[in-house]
Amino acid sequence: MQSSLLIVYLFFSVSVYTSVIKDGVDGDLSSDTTTCPEILPKIDNGDVSPASLKSNYTEGDKLLYTCRHGYTSLGKIIYVCNKNQWVNIRDAKCSLKRCELPADIPNAHFVLMNGTDFVFGNTIKYICNEGYKMGTRIDTRTCLAGGWSNHLPQCEEVSCLPPATEGNVIVDGFSDYSSRFRYGHRVQFACDSPALKLVGLKEVTCQANGEWNGPLPTCEEITCMEEELYNVKIVRGIPGKVPPYKPTHTLQFQCTHSSMTMLGLPSIKCRSDGTWSSPYPTCSVLGACGPPPSIDFATLNAAPQENYKHGQQVQYTCSYFHTQEGNPRAVCHQGTWYTNLKCLQPCLVKTEDMHKNKIYSTYQKKTIYVYHGYHGSFVCDYGKWPKNDNTNFRPLCSNGVISLPRCI
Repeated sequence: MQSSLLIVYLFFSVSVYTSVIKDGVDGDLSSDTTTCPEILPKIDNGDVSPASLKSNYTEGDKLLYTCRHGYTSLGKIIYVCNKNQWVNIRDAKCSLKRCELPADIPNAHFVLMNGTDFVFGNTIKYICNEGYKMGTRIDTRTCLAGGWSNHLPQCEEVSCLPPATEGNVIVDGFSDYSSRFRYGHRVQFACDSPALKLVGLKEVTCQANGEWNGPLPTCEEITCMEEELYNVKIVRGIPGKVPPYKPTHTLQFQCTHSSMTMLGLPSIKCRSDGTWSSPYPTCSVLGACGPPPSIDFATLNAAPQENYKHGQQVQYTCSYFHTQEGNPRAVCHQGTWYTNLKCLQPCLVKTEDMHKNKIYSTYQKKTIYVYHGYHGSFVCDYGKWPKNDNTNFRPLCSNGVISLPRCI
C-alpha cells in the first residue's frame, strides 16, 4: 500500500515540474509581440482608410484601402498582418470607374474624343448626321464618378430661308414648303420676260450649313457688251453707234489708218443671247514679206517683187514631167511665207539602163519618162527570160525612183 502511494506521488511531482518548465518556456517566447512593418503597402490609385491607421501593427491587424476619386474596385481591398508581413487577402485593385453605355440621340452618332473605353475622364462628342445641325450649346459628355456629365444634346433639321429674289425673277420649286426649305431642296430660277436674261445660277441647293450653295441670280435686259477698240473705229451702227446694243443691233468697223490690215470681220451683229456674232475686229500694221521662197522644180508664174504685203499671194508651176502635190500658192502672213507645195520628180529610164537589164519598154525602145505615181511597162528582150518568178514588169515610180526588172 505504501509502495503504491509513493509511485502516485512521484508521478504527480514530475507532471507538475514538467508543466512549470513548459509554461516558463512558452511565457518567454510570447513576450516578444509579433509586428508588421510601419511602412504600409502602396496600391495604384488607392489609399489606406484613416480608420485603419495605427502607430504599430501586430499579428492579425488589418488595413482597409479605399480607391481614389474616379476609381473603384470589385471588392474590398484588405491587407492583413501575418508573420511580420502584410498580405493582400483578396488580390483586388483600383480601376477606372466605368460609365454606362452612352445614350443615342436621334439623327446623330457619338465618337470617343480620348481613350478607347467609357471610363472615368474620357469624353464623347455627338455629331449630327448630314442634313442636321446641333441645336444645343454643348455637344460633349464626360464620364465622371457619378456618371455622364451634361444633358443629352439635340440635333435639329437643317433648313434654308426662302430665297429673296427680285420681282422679275421667277422661282420654281416651292412645292409644299412656305417658310423653310429642307436640306437638299432645290429651286430653279427664270426671268419673267424673253427680253431679260438670267445672270447667275439657274438652280441653287440648300446645303448642310443652312445656306444656299451660291448667290441668288438676277434678271437683266439682254444686251451685247461694248468691247475695246484696237486701231478700229465704228463707222456705222443700226440703229446707232452707241450702246446699249440690243439683239439685232449691227456694227460696222474700219481701220483707223489705211496702211493697216483688219483682222476679223468688218461687220458684226448682236444675237438674242447677248453675244456678238463675232468678236470686235482689230487692225495693225503687219510685217511685209521679202521675195517668195524657191521651191525645187517649180517656177513663179510672175516675176518676183522685193516686198509683199500681208495677205498677198504668189503662184508656182511645176516643171515639165513633174507632179504637183499641195497648193500651188504661197501666202505672205505677218512677214512669213507659207506654202505646202511640192513638185515630185518623174522617173527617167535611159536606153542603156534597159539594155543592161535586157529589157525594153512596151511604149518605145528609147529613153522614157514615167510620171510620179505611175507604173512603167517592160518586157524581156527577144530570147531572154525573167531572172526570177516574182519579177515585176510594172514597177511604180515614186518621186524619181523606180526599180527596173531584170532578164537573163
